[in-house]
Amino acid sequence: MSRNVLIELSNFSVSYPESKALDSITLKIREGEAYSILGPSGCGKTTFLHSVADLLPNKADTGGQLTFSRNLKSSIVFQDYGLFPWKTVEENILLPLKLENDISKEVLFTYETLVENLKIKNLSNNYPDSLSGGQKQRVAVARSWIMKPDLLLLDEPFSSLDAITRESLQDEVLNLYSENPITTITVTHSIEEATFMGRNIILLSENGRLSKIIENKSFGDLNSRETKEFYEKCLELRKFMKEL
Repeated sequence: MSRNVLIELSNFSVSYPESKALDSITLKIREGEAYSILGPSGCGKTTFLHSVADLLPNKADTGGQLTFSRNLKSSIVFQDYGLFPWKTVEENILLPLKLENDISKEVLFTYETLVENLKIKNLSNNYPDSLSGGQKQRVAVARSWIMKPDLLLLDEPFSSLDAITRESLQDEVLNLYSENPITTITVTHSIEEATFMGRNIILLSENGRLSKIIENKSFGDLNSRETKEFYEKCLELRKFMKEL
């Protein structure tokens, strides 16, 4: 099924006074699709996220075109969680909607569903300093998801977690996506994570150029890590990464 184009980049470039981060990117981001961005350090992955979230700093110089089909509500989940230490888990999750004065019965029902699905229901009254890294990241995911964004951006959010916690969180995010397919872009250094989290895997080269877009037909299967297709896709990506 063809999905509507949400964001379109045409020969889009981003430069800073000391370097060029993205170079002539032409790409369409479609509504409700899941993307992974993979590439070597310094290839512009985070700059790509900041571009589509309209968060580029003033010193950034852009070229080409970056167009949106409509005004988008974006939400970013960072590696460092971004939680307020003086607020409880519940207060952290609901904060964006409280700022918008939008705490309705529907929102509270969504909150209860999210904390149940993300396995943090019993932590609602805890403060961040009492949480593990995985628990903090679950709170950060819940806070972003409850906003019902048009665009969910994940900037290496699981990279500091142990392997089992990392895979568990990937599973939980994919479960949320299956229930409500928000347009999602995940930046990662992990080939396995890119394969699990993206239906479309975007490879950026070291010079900030778009190298390939690889379709991942096994996306959406929580058991895909155990399949031959997943293993072969990871081998394919590893080969391409060595050629970048």
